Amino acid sequence: MTDLSRRTVLKLGTAGLAGSALPALTSGSEKAGKTSDGLCNAAINIRAHQLLSLVCVLGGAKCPLMEAAKARAVLQRLGSDPTTAIRLISNADEIPHYTKLAQTGKAAPDAQEVLNRKRDLDVLQRLGLAPGDTRRARYLYDLLFKRIETPKGICAHDTPGWEGCPLAKDGAYERVRAQGWKTVVYLRTDQEREQYRRRNVQRIETGDRLFVRPHHLMCLACWYAGGKNQSPRPNDTLFEIWQRIRREPDAPITLVEGTCMACDCCDGFHPPNGRCVHSCGLIRDYKKDLDVLQKLGLMPGATMKARELFALLFQRIPSTRDVCAYGDGIERSEEWKICSGPDGNPGYVATRRTGVFNEDRS
Repeated sequence: MTDLSRRTVLKLGTAGLAGSALPALTSGSEKAGKTSDGLCNAAINIRAHQLLSLVCVLGGAKCPLMEAAKARAVLQRLGSDPTTAIRLISNADEIPHYTKLAQTGKAAPDAQEVLNRKRDLDVLQRLGLAPGDTRRARYLYDLLFKRIETPKGICAHDTPGWEGCPLAKDGAYERVRAQGWKTVVYLRTDQEREQYRRRNVQRIETGDRLFVRPHHLMCLACWYAGGKNQSPRPNDTLFEIWQRIRREPDAPITLVEGTCMACDCCDGFHPPNGRCVHSCGLIRDYKKDLDVLQKLGLMPGATMKARELFALLFQRIPSTRDVCAYGDGIERSEEWKICSGPDGNPGYVATRRTGVFNEDRS
């Protein structure tokens, strides 16, 4: 059995366990409502070029650029937790001034370390990151496979003295990349997602209130598009929330900061800690939530009747440009992508005009 097929078995086993139960969204390690899994608390620190090393190991190569035991441990972690925060490190900017180097160091530098520093910076440059940056595992490997097709030109070169890793040309990285990031990082099973959807729909239909993150009110309006869309959505339960508030315009909605009851069935939702691992969930959706709260003059935990909340939303926020395009329509980085275009989503404008309730359209 190859390393890749062993890995597949491991992932299927993990997925099967995850799909057999519906774990709570909090853990015993959480205290006073605070968690330690944020981006400023990286669970794993590795050199940037070792992102590629892990892929090569998964593809069956005995990569000389990372200890085998560490590679296995990291891969096991990523195979069960896509929210794992990975900090990319490099000592490229720590090289001392030449006058402080010993004479032996000036004459005979560690060639392997020189190559590793270049590898680190090559990877970071391709990803648009810098030493010390931290990202969640799914985000990193999705971005890595989009930006780096092969380790050739990073881990190995044709230049004499810079040949580098002889395994960089054996295709191990490329084989894994062809199967996608989900070969490296855990992806929820359809079975588990459907279980969560059924449970979530029941809570939406029968709960005494709805728990919704603020910017999802805008997502609902964009999707509804003035009545153009009225069917279930595969990756969330905004449709079911819309159905509930259409039946009961006075249904209470409590605004929550972070993932909400619309998220439970999403492929990017990680039930054990309630984190979102989509690129939008890395950090920018948190800003959207806070921007909406600020514009509404509310705080997390505020509860209002649905009709009153949407009336306030449409009064205070005329366009998604004000929140989803940061008010100026300028996209400054991958992490701060704009949703629905710099000029705003026409679906939101249409719903703002028609409303979302039955009486709004009568």
